[in-house]
Amino acid sequence: MPITVDDAVALVRNEAGMTEASVIHLMDGLVGGAFTSEQAADLLVCWSERGETAIELASVVRWLLSKAVDLGAFRGSMDLCGTGGSGLTRFNVSTTATFVLAAAGIPVVKHGNKGSGRPNGSFDLLEALKVPYLLPAAAVHRLLERTGVCFLFARQMHPLVKTLAPARQLARARVVRTIFNLAGPLANPARPLKQVIGVTDGRTAHVMAEALHLLNGPRPGARALVVSGHPGIDEVSITGPTNVWDVRDGKVHHAIMERLHQPGLSHENLPGGDAPENARHFERLLTGAEQGPLLDMVCINAGTALDCWHGQAIRGDGPGFAQARALISDGSAWAAFTRHRELATELHRG
Repeated sequence: MPITVDDAVALVRNEAGMTEASVIHLMDGLVGGAFTSEQAADLLVCWSERGETAIELASVVRWLLSKAVDLGAFRGSMDLCGTGGSGLTRFNVSTTATFVLAAAGIPVVKHGNKGSGRPNGSFDLLEALKVPYLLPAAAVHRLLERTGVCFLFARQMHPLVKTLAPARQLARARVVRTIFNLAGPLANPARPLKQVIGVTDGRTAHVMAEALHLLNGPRPGARALVVSGHPGIDEVSITGPTNVWDVRDGKVHHAIMERLHQPGLSHENLPGGDAPENARHFERLLTGAEQGPLLDMVCINAGTALDCWHGQAIRGDGPGFAQARALISDGSAWAAFTRHRELATELHRG
């Protein structure tokens, strides 16, 4: 039975949250044209203001994955992704860390998007670095096999959601993010075995961790970290404490990392901006020209991902941190990037 506006409003206002069946009914209505763009925006805003539950988030992710482009099976891989939405000047830490992990021999299937408010998302950076990413499935798999990295553009992977673009734009004028900003980092069609996901606030990060717990279930070897750093960034922070939710072995473990803070350093001191500026910092970092706190931040985040992959305790300055520094200083991370860009360009040209 088609969903009505009144039914949908009652569902998103329900303080107890929706069941998975109700979420699917609502999602089908949102993409199926049951509402005008204004009505759909109102629903997304109301849902965000009420606060999404872990069950709702996991249900949306399952729905997205059921509708996603089929790229075929991937072997165990890793993803680094953030929700964005901090409103702060930012550098693309996770995209840079991706090539550090590739240099370490870890297969990374990075799922992401362009910036929603300004051109500072991971795929804006790829464009500034002249890295093609809109490729057919065979090319994506070849890139992963040959270079250890491939990128999945969320708008390409989830074409059905395109119909909601006007509603999401209207909603964004009223709230910082909607359910789709939360579901995106979890809806990687490659179903990575390990993940590091950044979220800008603690309450939402906790919901994300519980949703990952529901999504991963008893999946052997699965592990996910949800991190939320000071002063409200979707990365491990070096300017203050970072909350970490470690989803593994069927449980969610919470800890606070505080010893990474560099006294006197504020987030405003870290370089960053839109894609052209971030591309310059990216190249300087991986070629060894950029030293200082931005390098520290990349190494701490890449090191956290390395420790996650290798089953280490998460401390930020664990074994992965030293490995990340070495892979950048000896040129391995830059070589991983250039290999990827060269092959992606070749495959794009056909």
